[in-house]
Amino acid sequence: MKVELTTMCAIFHGDSVLMINRIKNWKGWAFPGGHLERNESLTECVKREIFEETGIVLDKVIFKGFANFFNTVTGARHIIFNYCAQSNGKTFKKTTNEGNIAWVKIDQIKEMHLAEGMEYRLPLFLQDGVRELYIEWDSDNGYTRVVYHEV
Repeated sequence: MKVELTTMCAIFHGDSVLMINRIKNWKGWAFPGGHLERNESLTECVKREIFEETGIVLDKVIFKGFANFFNTVTGARHIIFNYCAQSNGKTFKKTTNEGNIAWVKIDQIKEMHLAEGMEYRLPLFLQDGVRELYIEWDSDNGYTRVVYHEV
């Protein structure tokens, strides 16, 4: 079974959150993050990815849960560890090789063209508590099962 591990972080400032309009892979608006590297903790990964994509140095991150995507045909899993952080509102980069970066009003997120499946992941970041999001999917049928668990 193939398992892919990544991190993602919603960085808040007042009533806004920092998002990237991804243009390479997984196109659409999403929070910054990326793949876990060899010999790296999850916390180190999220801080590194945020710095690489935005230029923001995070001192503290808060774990919000994980999204567990399971492909029912191939057996592959993609597990994303989700975090939140606060910022002073300054963005050091306006663009990255991943796409354009912008502060977005939280109440406007659902109106945006989000990256595939991001709409299911929003509660992990925007609601209190720690959750698991479990999604079963395949390329023919799309999402066939979506379950939230309180952790």
